[in-house]
Amino acid sequence: MTDNHFRMLRFDEIAVERNRAEEVARTIKANGAGEQTLGVWLPMIGLSVNTVTAIGNWSKEPPAAAYNSPHIKTVRTRLFDTLARGQTPCTAEGVYTHRWFMCAPENVRRLTDISTEAWPAMESDTTARIAGFWLDRERNAKGEAVVLMIVYYPDLTAWEGSRYWRPLPKGESQPNRNVWGGLFDQRREITLDSYVTVHRLAK
Repeated sequence: MTDNHFRMLRFDEIAVERNRAEEVARTIKANGAGEQTLGVWLPMIGLSVNTVTAIGNWSKEPPAAAYNSPHIKTVRTRLFDTLARGQTPCTAEGVYTHRWFMCAPENVRRLTDISTEAWPAMESDTTARIAGFWLDRERNAKGEAVVLMIVYYPDLTAWEGSRYWRPLPKGESQPNRNVWGGLFDQRREITLDSYVTVHRLAK
């Protein structure tokens, strides 16, 4: 899959008591969520406000999550294998999208290759920065492969400006839009379903 150091990712979705997400997130961030903490996030769009998402990188098999907080109700852990990038902690202030792709298992490699080919052109045209691409070790109920992509944007306006199928944002120049847009069209052809949640980093 990848020759990078951090080959595995533990994705913990943590349900917390009402109005305790900020507090729990700060504690997890201070204590770390892996060999390397990729990020600790609070939801903006798509998840309950009483949720903390803690993601940690591992070079070896991750241990079970063990967070010490009386305000944690449940922890749902998912394990992923690194497909591309994913080696650098997410630290920039802004918004982060967690984009989920469902595809036939035999199309994971193609999905990855199309995406990594498109990223340099997209990043030259926009302020989006792709943090990484990971494969869930478990298939979904339909037997489909599930791939996670995390992307940084300075703000939601920047996210809107990177929607290649919409009109070019006023005053912007995206000379490579046909390149990455065309590749993303190819990716869409093998994507069975997709959804996104939007997050901010815990402080």
